[in-house]
Amino acid sequence: MVDLLDVDGIPVELRLNERRRSRIGVNVSPAGHIVLDAPPDTQQEDIWELVREHRRWLSHRLNKVREDTAHMGRMGFKPGEVVRYLGESLMLEHHQGCETIRLGGVLKTPIGDEEAVRQSVRNWYREQAETVFAEVLDCMVHLPWLKGRVPTWRHRFMKSQWGSCSTRGLVSLNTHLVRTPVRLIEYVVLHELCHLKHPNHSRRFHALVSQYMPDWGIRSKELGRNLPLLLDT
Repeated sequence: MVDLLDVDGIPVELRLNERRRSRIGVNVSPAGHIVLDAPPDTQQEDIWELVREHRRWLSHRLNKVREDTAHMGRMGFKPGEVVRYLGESLMLEHHQGCETIRLGGVLKTPIGDEEAVRQSVRNWYREQAETVFAEVLDCMVHLPWLKGRVPTWRHRFMKSQWGSCSTRGLVSLNTHLVRTPVRLIEYVVLHELCHLKHPNHSRRFHALVSQYMPDWGIRSKELGRNLPLLLDT
């Protein structure tokens, strides 16, 4: 459960980030609150001032996210319901004594209650993500600053971000990405790999992303339309 601050009616999650030096990053969680990515020494009054200064814009963004996700319930796990994989729709089927396996447009899972099936599907996503993400990373070892080596990386289910890169160079990817088309996985991976060279969102960073993926802006917008997937964490 995320602890939220209430700033003049705006729900805010504060994350202290050692990579941040001065500026506070602002994002909107698909769960319906604002996420502030702030330097460790951020004072509470700085948070209040930022939120109040941009209250109108933040309220607009929150309302937009709520509208976009209003029709999205939590992913169901009953027979006949649909799950996503690499942008495709797979229909769930429950079978006695089988492993979770994909056959064409069907994902077969063992018979069980909804929570048991949910765990089976999530474990299957983890297995697929391990393979798919590794393949995408392998295709990017040509980036000069990687020097032919895949950086240390991991994947896990995350609630409000598709990926991150720590000050120590650890790349983290959201397991939910395996539900989106490969082109969007490629965008997130490149984005985080570029942070190994520029640990910020400066002009140099965006120029580097543009150099290796000129259409990254289109992919970014498409990824934004997949935000409701994060609600299933």
